[in-house]
Amino acid sequence: MESMMSLKPLIIIALAGFISGCANTTHNVAIEPSLTLQTALLTNTHQINVTTDSLVAQKIGSIDTAINEHADIVISNQLEESVNIKVIQGLESLGFNLQQGKTPASHLGVSITQLVYQTETKGLKTVATMNFTLKANLKTANKNYKASYSSEIVDEFATLPSQTEIEKRLNEVAGKTVTRLLNDSNIRLLLQE
Repeated sequence: MESMMSLKPLIIIALAGFISGCANTTHNVAIEPSLTLQTALLTNTHQINVTTDSLVAQKIGSIDTAINEHADIVISNQLEESVNIKVIQGLESLGFNLQQGKTPASHLGVSITQLVYQTETKGLKTVATMNFTLKANLKTANKNYKASYSSEIVDEFATLPSQTEIEKRLNEVAGKTVTRLLNDSNIRLLLQE
């Protein structure tokens, strides 16, 4: 009976170690911004070239919850390619025909400067802050226009969110930022010249 009593603390320690060991994971997320854009009937007189580059590392952050769960957040797709496709789709939904028009072509350069997922534990809840920032450089035949766009989403949770939940929220914050770029009246006006 005495030997059984001395085993209880060891079993509890082993079980706690097993549980905390299982709480480490990696969430691989595909970033495909979800646009909320009204279609329009805009037209361009010059062709439009769109290029996108990224200054963002593949690991964009991690989650540490109050109950010792941990997940690294890693981008699983080509971020710049995904954003470039969404910018082109957005311009086309506004009515622009990128291939038609005079030369020299207008050039819209998009640079992804920030995509981060940061968490902070407050009591039994975890607060996650997601930021996505873009810079645009539009060069037309007569003008040059530069602007920055940023969006932030804050979530609170008690346990580790699923990979699907995190991916959805990151796509929302990325979509808000790309939508801001596409709704910029200066971008729209300059592309119509």
